[in-house]
Amino acid sequence: MIIFKRILLLLGLISMVSLAACGSSQSDLSQQDKIERLLEGTYELSGWNDGDDQYAPPTVKGRITFYDGTVVFILHNNIDAEKQTTLAWMGEYQLEGDTFGLRYINASTFKLENGTINETNQVPWTEFRKYEVAVLTDNMLKLETNGGTQVLEFSTDQLIYTDFSPANLGSGSGFANRIWNRISDKPQSVF
Repeated sequence: MIIFKRILLLLGLISMVSLAACGSSQSDLSQQDKIERLLEGTYELSGWNDGDDQYAPPTVKGRITFYDGTVVFILHNNIDAEKQTTLAWMGEYQLEGDTFGLRYINASTFKLENGTINETNQVPWTEFRKYEVAVLTDNMLKLETNGGTQVLEFSTDQLIYTDFSPANLGSGSGFANRIWNRISDKPQSVF
């Protein structure tokens, strides 16, 4: 009788462990919540590095917001006073498991050239740029795309974008790094 009770207890434990392992939707939900908590918010540009060239506000200034699938990006680049640029882009992002997708669907780019401001409305890319979750902890979300040449790192206080691919840089330096300080978290619902 004791052996029978132990076998039942063992089978019960195995069943509970199996049920916990099958509860992937709960695991995915907590992972999704963790990603959203680290991702969503508003960030203000604090540092701009192209190779050895480093800039900060007010030479470059901007904000980016991620909130409920929407991204809004504003950037003023005054590095070259003769060729100032302002970007006002709106887009969307999606989270699917370990994949983050980002694309802009509306873009206005204003460039000062030869004393004239020219506007273009071309989005930088049309399809979702896919990033894979490389690291996820309570305090860090690291997303990588293009074989790790482009990296987004979200923490509780910063967003850092790094691009190691010279083809994606206007400066041709082979390295770009943008540091954004979190200035607000996702607003909490009052309902």
